[in-house]
Amino acid sequence: MKGGARAVLMDIIVKQWSPIELYILAFLILSIVFVREYPKQVRRRADTLVGKAGLFLIAMFVSLNYSWLNGLLIGILTLLLLSMSPRSTEGFNNSATKVKVVSEKKLWWGEAILNENPTLYEEDDVVTSAIQDGATTKPSSGMNGPK
Repeated sequence: MKGGARAVLMDIIVKQWSPIELYILAFLILSIVFVREYPKQVRRRADTLVGKAGLFLIAMFVSLNYSWLNGLLIGILTLLLLSMSPRSTEGFNNSATKVKVVSEKKLWWGEAILNENPTLYEEDDVVTSAIQDGATTKPSSGMNGPK
């Protein structure tokens, strides 16, 4: 027998490439549809610099060497993973956020247009504060001109 195990495996892959490509395509489509089911740790790792670079390189490698359709689907999966990764909250102080139960039926304009029927408003009253500089030096007198 010529070629050994590697030649046998390559022969199987070449002969069965069409079903394998269909399985990969089905896996990518299901991954895109159920992208919310990925654990938060996977989505958080995908949002790092190494994760973004790895996903980008995988999409480029697949599209250049195998199938542009699979590369496109991997790119879409990458964008969805990055858009659904957990983010740190900025802006409002979450400890000062108050929750209000909706008792009246008068809807906001956006809720009426989108046919929403909320039961709670999470950010009804938000306490904010001005940005603090924290610098210990006095401001320069360059803006005021010479005295």
